[in-house]
Formats: sequence, structure tokens, C-alpha cells
Amino acid sequence: MTRNHSLATLFATAVFISGATLWSSCFAPTYSDCAFRCASTEPYCPAEYECKSDGYCHLPDSTALCVIPKAVDFSGVVLPDLSIPEDATTNPDGS
Repeated sequence: MTRNHSLATLFATAVFISGATLWSSCFAPTYSDCAFRCASTEPYCPAEYECKSDGYCHLPDSTALCVIPKAVDFSGVVLPDLSIPEDATTNPDGS
């Protein structure tokens, strides 16, 4: 192995490790209230969050209420008949 090749490999490795270290240290996701439901066992919420009476994890200073919209009842909805009518199965030339 030549001296230039080993220096290039060492340099590339150093750049890769430095970049990976810097990139990973910048990752800090932020979540809003209502991002997590409270768990049924300890810990109920991620670190820095607390379980409130609405069943969701909140930041300690939060006064928000998390409301889940009610499920929509589709039982009374009549769906259109999308089957192909028999007269639409003929060719455009009438055959």
C-alpha cells in the first residue's frame, strides 16, 4: 500500500467519523402536546412529559386539551351502484 493511498484512506475515515458525529448530535426532534397517548404502565410518558387527565402526554407547562374527534357513523349512508350497466358493454359501433 502506498503512502498516499493510506493517507487518503485515513483522511476519508476521519471526515466520515467527524461528519457522522456532528450530524447525530444535531438530531433533536420536538413534539407537541397530544403527540403521545399515556401508556397503561410506568413510564406513562416520554421523559419531560407528564400524563394529564385527557389521557395524553403533555409538557409540564401545557394547558392544552387533546380531543379525539368522534368516529363518523356511516351506517345511514347509501352508496351508489357502481356496477357497469348492461347497455354499456356493447362496442361503440353497435355490435
